[in-house]
Amino acid sequence: MASFRAVHSNNLDALRLVGAVLVIVGHAFVLLGRPQDWPEVFGMPAHILGIAIFFTISGYLIWGSWERTRSPRHYFVARCLRIFPALIVVVLLTVCVIGPVVTTLTTAEYFSNPLTYNYLRNIYLFQPQYLLPGVFEVLPYPGAVNGSLWTLRAEFACYLLVPLIAILPHRLHLPILAVFAVGSAVVGAAEGVSVGDSNLSAAAYMWGFFAVGAIVKRMGWARFCRPLPALGVLALWGAVYAVMPQFHMIWAWLALSYLVLAVGLASTPGVRSAARYGDMSYGIYLWAFPVQQILLHYCGWTSPVLNIVTVTLISAVLALASWWWVEKPSLEARGRVADVFSRRPRPASGTPVAGS
Repeated sequence: MASFRAVHSNNLDALRLVGAVLVIVGHAFVLLGRPQDWPEVFGMPAHILGIAIFFTISGYLIWGSWERTRSPRHYFVARCLRIFPALIVVVLLTVCVIGPVVTTLTTAEYFSNPLTYNYLRNIYLFQPQYLLPGVFEVLPYPGAVNGSLWTLRAEFACYLLVPLIAILPHRLHLPILAVFAVGSAVVGAAEGVSVGDSNLSAAAYMWGFFAVGAIVKRMGWARFCRPLPALGVLALWGAVYAVMPQFHMIWAWLALSYLVLAVGLASTPGVRSAARYGDMSYGIYLWAFPVQQILLHYCGWTSPVLNIVTVTLISAVLALASWWWVEKPSLEARGRVADVFSRRPRPASGTPVAGS
């Protein structure tokens, strides 16, 4: 869920993979109906930790993407080609393959049900749709086909915000990003804040992580993100959680953002080449939830460890296919797509051109 580049010379690719696996870990307990048992780091559930890693890295890289292009057209084309092609494939395969196979309805009943077509709304991020008729209705976490998709709308909102801030005078960038970061973290920590059917608190909390990543990139503060100080930040995070657990979400926002960038921007041999065979993190994130539900539906496993290992392996294979056949070709076409939108129609033969 970040900009397309060659293999990084840092640990960001590996850290995104860690984030994707953490989401699988947390969801394994949720989908087994055992949320009380999910692993936590200083009060933060594993899947929330994984999503926060994604958003922090995304904020850093997406602001960098804007700085490299400074062209709204090229920027938006790149962002759309990063998010939508793989999403479209996942949604269509879910509706046209997974749904008909898993549903308890007949094929005719399934394809005549409005819920089937409502699910296609996930393609344009209007409002997350989690239900397909007759699909996963008797599982411990019933009805949810892909509960991970809600974050994509939250992330795309950040994509839209970046150029709106970046085109303002430079002196305003830090104050605006700082207000956005703090405000988002506060609303997120408040929990339960909703707008219509949307959980604003959940999205806002992740916006805070995105904003911190963007601030570090915009201000050139990456040089202050180092592994050794990160150990002190980690210890302080644990101390704050032990003494003042009621503030753990606010402190987690600050501490985790720093830890992610300190570890991610380091360059560790072996680790930094995590994406040498393909950037799997987005594909794993998109596919893991439905794969988990499918395995529970057919196998009925009650072991979180077995679920985590199996789902990670299957999702990694699907993610590699997504990268090589969908994501990478789409991203390589971004220049050509942007050029299409920039072309001006030529005047018809014999039509005078202004100024001639």
